[in-house]
Amino acid sequence: MKRANIAGLHIEYSMADAAFFDYRLRSYVSHDIADRDLLLRTTVHDHIDSPHGQFIKQIKSATIVQMQDGHIARSILDRETGKIAAVVRSKPDYSEVEIQLWKHRTHPIFTLTDYEYMYTGFAFKDRLTYLGGAVLHGSAIAMNNAGIIFSANSGIGKSTHANLWKQYFKDEVTIVNDDKPAIRMLNGLPYMFGTPWSGKTELNANVQAPLKAIVFIKRSDRNYIERLNTRDSIFALSSQIERPYYDGQLGAQTLDVIEQLITTVPVYQLHCNISYEAVQVVYDKLLAEKEISI
Repeated sequence: MKRANIAGLHIEYSMADAAFFDYRLRSYVSHDIADRDLLLRTTVHDHIDSPHGQFIKQIKSATIVQMQDGHIARSILDRETGKIAAVVRSKPDYSEVEIQLWKHRTHPIFTLTDYEYMYTGFAFKDRLTYLGGAVLHGSAIAMNNAGIIFSANSGIGKSTHANLWKQYFKDEVTIVNDDKPAIRMLNGLPYMFGTPWSGKTELNANVQAPLKAIVFIKRSDRNYIERLNTRDSIFALSSQIERPYYDGQLGAQTLDVIEQLITTVPVYQLHCNISYEAVQVVYDKLLAEKEISI
């Protein structure tokens, strides 16, 4: 088993596409012998049997059962063939996760490695959530060790905006994660972390920084930013924090994270086009006016 430290979680893992994950996790490799937070295994099979157990629920193509050993098993059908394309077995606390992938699954866009990448990302997110953290859909930057996450629906321009900060401020800015930064509360304060699960790009860094602001992006012809009130902050965060469809109780735990975030981190709405002026508007509001400290 190989070891990694991701967002402070000690992970032991064995992946099917070892070369891909050796590369993607190269910055997170750990040789520490520490208490394990997550055991993660992925295997590939010519055929996957349906797991037996007490039926819990059916959600679209996913069937969820509780097995005799107490593990929860989630089987996902391939819509084209009707065969089982993946089975995810986990302890109820997500401290051990085994992922079985069907070797012959085909898709016009995703490869088998893409599916492995996605399912392992879900496993990490589930364990992190169980431990009181969260994954926020957004592009995270650290400017002089001050963490800012830009969040929005896909295609709005959060990654483009984050990259403009990098172009504008150069070495003062590190792109921590381009799609799914992790958030944890440490000693009552929020921190953001890079993880190797960063969406379509490889833009991530093994960095942690105090989370100083969350900025939701909305397209507009005019560039301006406003601080959200508590109600709007809750709605905005609820729409972008990753929650599992297959575990309602775990999903409810994200509400605790949201409550902690809105009491410790200012949340903003940026109305903008994609331009350096938009960067300057955010900088002036957050940093020049010292709404956050760096």
